[in-house]
Amino acid sequence: MSWTYFEQGYERTTDRRIIDILLDDLKENAYWVQIAAAGFRSGPTILVDKNKNRLFFDLPRPWREGLQVVRVTYQDKDKIYYTFRVKVLETDHKERLIITNFPQEYFRLERRRFYRVPTPDGSVAHFKFKGKEYQADIVNISASGMAIVLPRQTRLIVGEDIEDVVLKLNVSLNKPYDHELRIKKARIVREMPRGAGRYLYGIDFLIEKENEREPFLRYTIKREIELRKS
Repeated sequence: MSWTYFEQGYERTTDRRIIDILLDDLKENAYWVQIAAAGFRSGPTILVDKNKNRLFFDLPRPWREGLQVVRVTYQDKDKIYYTFRVKVLETDHKERLIITNFPQEYFRLERRRFYRVPTPDGSVAHFKFKGKEYQADIVNISASGMAIVLPRQTRLIVGEDIEDVVLKLNVSLNKPYDHELRIKKARIVREMPRGAGRYLYGIDFLIEKENEREPFLRYTIKREIELRKS
């Protein structure tokens, strides 16, 4: 097993071999990491050692005693963000180490690749939900998903999928994009009221092959260029 798409542009792996390689790279290159939990974020620190069951981080400042589960985040030399969750097993003040278990899963995100751009008025999405056809205004889009607003009193269900999605986009006001973008299936991941009986929905594209993401990348790049002109 290698990387699989998770949500919001993140990819996930549980492959021990890949996780080992990434942790070796983290240690050898001494990338700065931050350790975070609810209401707490450490100063920068480094991974100083690892074995098959444990990770050993230099004791950061500040540090909060009593933390049980934390999230470790860092960025590598290629500007890719990585994050993983571990259990804190021990704080060794004598050796100035934070000792954790070995992570079971790893996430990555290349933020530049999934840059989200606002879409001009007139950009619309057509799709099917539970066999019924819908049309919605597209608010913003990236290579991993989009935000849409439906007509008044129209609701979707978070966690369900929409199908046969066709996006008719503009690159600027009254300037249509050259191509319709299509995707077989996408997932409704959040709902937010917009007032006047309208709702905004966050949509994640369910893309099986990375090359299917390319048309969305091309659009976001072209749209970003148009935004810089204005």
